[in-house]
Amino acid sequence: MQHYSEVTTLDYLKRYYAPASTGNFSVGFDLLGAAFEPLNAELFGDVLDILGEQAELSLDIVGRYVHQLPRNSADNLVLSCYYAFEQKLGRTLPRLALRLHKNLPVGSGLGSSACSIVVALYAFNDYFGQPLSQTELLQLMAQAEGGVSGSVHYDNVAPSYLGGLQLMLPQSSTICRSLPWFEHWRVVLSYPGTVLSTKAARAVLPKQLGLAHGIAFAGMLSRFVSAMYAKDEADAAAALQDLIAEPARTVLLPELPTLRAALAEQGILHLGISGAGPTLFALCRSDAEAQLAADYLSRHYEKNQDAITQICRLSLAGARAL
Repeated sequence: MQHYSEVTTLDYLKRYYAPASTGNFSVGFDLLGAAFEPLNAELFGDVLDILGEQAELSLDIVGRYVHQLPRNSADNLVLSCYYAFEQKLGRTLPRLALRLHKNLPVGSGLGSSACSIVVALYAFNDYFGQPLSQTELLQLMAQAEGGVSGSVHYDNVAPSYLGGLQLMLPQSSTICRSLPWFEHWRVVLSYPGTVLSTKAARAVLPKQLGLAHGIAFAGMLSRFVSAMYAKDEADAAAALQDLIAEPARTVLLPELPTLRAALAEQGILHLGISGAGPTLFALCRSDAEAQLAADYLSRHYEKNQDAITQICRLSLAGARAL
């Protein structure tokens, strides 16, 4: 059963949180992802409460972006994750009363679906005694995310679950590895208030890449990773070039070139598409630069009531109990 409610202060047995994430990070299509948290300590990600055990599984949904979810969906991600988790264990589990705080907009490029999946599966695994290993749980998260986006990829679920800046490692049992980060870097996440589904954003992508194009993509990602380890900030920022998704998706986000040019004139390191969009991320060297970028983007999108802009740091903790 699924219900929608304005109630936010009920008692709970356990409360869990997973942060927002940015996939691709411009240079690493499907291979880079980062988790972020606002400097103001706001929970910019989904929260799941386990209220108790009962005869039937139930879900109450609250939060700023409830209105973006289908009102009568029988296959809500939290509920489908419960059944996927139960199937993975191969045994019947006690039914739970659940409450989801939907704090991220849907179809935003902030890893909204991944966030719900991560917080749900993390919560179930913790509540039922951690029967799945970290790798097993991460694989289950990616499979669930694949059902939403149309393909299995880890660049949102991995950072939302593990925290930090994560590099995906195809065909490796390790799945992903945390990369270094510049502690003074700030990322401004600006959601314009419109919805862009991941499936729609992937539909415009090229189906094949030529040899030269593939080499250029691999080379730019290598340059970025090397620069992060070498602590070469200028080279890392210069390597943030999206050679795959952005050229195809700019038609869906026509304001990007103008906004990028305006912020570049004010010294902002980079403006890119967060995941599949429409959220944009501005990479800044300091709190002052981040405030400048946030003010500019907030003013630009202020007419849409769903729009939100957050000044963030890298979230190192990932999913956790609160």
